[in-house]
Amino acid sequence: MAYEHDEIGDFASERDAQDWAERNNIDPTDLHFRARGKRGVTLSVRRSALGDSSKADFSFGRRTGFF
Repeated sequence: MAYEHDEIGDFASERDAQDWAERNNIDPTDLHFRARGKRGVTLSVRRSALGDSSKADFSFGRRTGFF
């Protein structure tokens, strides 16, 4: 079964992405990592894990450097 994923952003390492997911209470089974070579990973999260009623844009902080 295929799931829809929303791209969250780029991280220096898979561990950094996992730490972000843990801080945002996202289950590790809902994560998808894509390697960017030596530049780290891109994190995507299963859309259903983000919730339909969620107004938060979890990727906002990653794009603007807030974190």
